[in-house]
Amino acid sequence: MKRIFIFLTLLFVFIAGTSNAQTVSRKITDSFNPSTVRNLYEITIHVPLDEAKQLALAKLIEEEDAYFVNILRKEIYISIPSGNVLKKLHEENLRKVLNDEELDQYYRGICDDQAEAKAVEMREKTKVLLNTSYEEGKFVFASFYKIFLLSEVAKINYAGQPKILESEINRITEEELNVLREKCGISFDKNLNASRVWKFKTNTPYR
Repeated sequence: MKRIFIFLTLLFVFIAGTSNAQTVSRKITDSFNPSTVRNLYEITIHVPLDEAKQLALAKLIEEEDAYFVNILRKEIYISIPSGNVLKKLHEENLRKVLNDEELDQYYRGICDDQAEAKAVEMREKTKVLLNTSYEEGKFVFASFYKIFLLSEVAKINYAGQPKILESEINRITEEELNVLREKCGISFDKNLNASRVWKFKTNTPYR
């Protein structure tokens, strides 16, 4: 009886998770070519969109695909300038349909893996240098994950605005490194070299 209960519980969780998963509307999969549907899907896996917004994006993506093919016919291959034009067109199309919150969620989604990998690298480097504990490693990972994630999003949002971008990345980094130092006593300089300001102990209250 207990096994049946566990099985039904897991089945319910799976069904609930599947039903809440974001995917492309059936109306769109039936109306657009596979390339357009695939490109739209790569967006919807990061940010939930209703059918109206999916349809609007699909039409814009279809135009992007046509523009891409037209350039390819003329140039044989996509040059760097043409690639930049296509990238800018895609960004503009996203901003036409997605609101600020949706756009931020999408950018965080596409930057997540890279930010996580960099944060793991910083955690391991710090562990070798300072012999950090498991708890300290968690703090280091969390802070650098946020730094790298928000910095990558900023690079997208402030592309072509180097001064604003530099200021934003500096702000993000400074704020999060201050939080890290207060939580576990590990400090990083501007070159991200680590040092220990005070010794963290398990169950140490946050400063």
